[in-house]
Amino acid sequence: MNSMKNKINIIQFTPYFPPHKWWLETVAEEIWEHWMKQRYGNFINVTFSIGQEDWILDYEKDGYRVLVIPAFDIVPNFPIPKIWDKKFWNILKEIKNIIWDRKEDFRIITHTRFFLSSFIWGLFAIKNKVNWIHLEHGSWYVKLSSRFKSKVAYFYDRFIWKWIFKSTNKVLVISGACEKFIHKDFIEREVEVFYRGLDFPEAWKEKNGDIKIVFIGRLVWLKWVTHLIEAYRELGIKNELIIIGDGEEKESLEKQAEGAENISFLWFQNRDFVLDYLKKNNCIFVNPSYQEGMPTTVMEALFYWNVAIATDVWGTTEISDEDDLIIIQPWNEDELWKSIKISLDWYKNLAWKSKGTISKRFSRDRNITKLYELIK
Repeated sequence: MNSMKNKINIIQFTPYFPPHKWWLETVAEEIWEHWMKQRYGNFINVTFSIGQEDWILDYEKDGYRVLVIPAFDIVPNFPIPKIWDKKFWNILKEIKNIIWDRKEDFRIITHTRFFLSSFIWGLFAIKNKVNWIHLEHGSWYVKLSSRFKSKVAYFYDRFIWKWIFKSTNKVLVISGACEKFIHKDFIEREVEVFYRGLDFPEAWKEKNGDIKIVFIGRLVWLKWVTHLIEAYRELGIKNELIIIGDGEEKESLEKQAEGAENISFLWFQNRDFVLDYLKKNNCIFVNPSYQEGMPTTVMEALFYWNVAIATDVWGTTEISDEDDLIIIQPWNEDELWKSIKISLDWYKNLAWKSKGTISKRFSRDRNITKLYELIK
């Protein structure tokens, strides 16, 4: 156990938090869970109200506390606080009281530069002289539904966050690709790579049945699933294509797959189902995405002795150097087609190689310990 003098208390600010479902809030939840498990200090989460239960602004669950800021969103996935709401100012006052009344060593953590939660609470940290650690998830500029909105997001990045990156006490990034992006376009100061940790329930490598081609993820255009279906149909193989996920392209993808006997949609499934599926089946996991951070599903597929085909975007190439991870260029349907065929022909020679690398590089307990040392 860590002695009291070494304890560091965290207030973590996120745009969303579970039960809202997305990648960022999952990472945020995992950080507090293992911070508390290793007894590094107290942990409080502050989030916006979108995706939370109505009218609940302060609750405790499983040993942690969540404060909920009233918010709305004009642009989907970019919540804005209701600063005119008295509840906003009451929670702001409560946070100040937590920091100053306890006389404890606090740090503020924010996630991803382009959310208003990071900007607002970064300014709050500076004004109240609290050490501020920013964890950056993005490795490229935001792409929104229109060119105009994307331009606005770009200028927000370039002018506001360049200053904010210089103001934070420490910048952490989720991948080496993210580090390169920040150094290229924002700051020259030192940043630290903090890989997301994962828990992998163990499984013996006994697999059932034929090789399946599998996609798991959001069904949005950036994931390039439509081209996976095209490549699969061109191959003319009998191996099943399994698509697990949900999203705005759900109906169009289902229509595209009409008439194909071996394409199945399982829609959204929870993580337990996904892990169990990867454990029990011989899978060629395909992640043809145009944009990624550090794709968790690729790690999980490789950990459970499958072959993964993934596009060369952002942090994907950092997952493993072994032959069971085949890297292709995004938007290259010919490479995708050839990689699936090679994986089918040489599956037994390719699979089962990256498990040790994944276990070591992405150990959650190990990475939370690293986080503690980085911000201590």
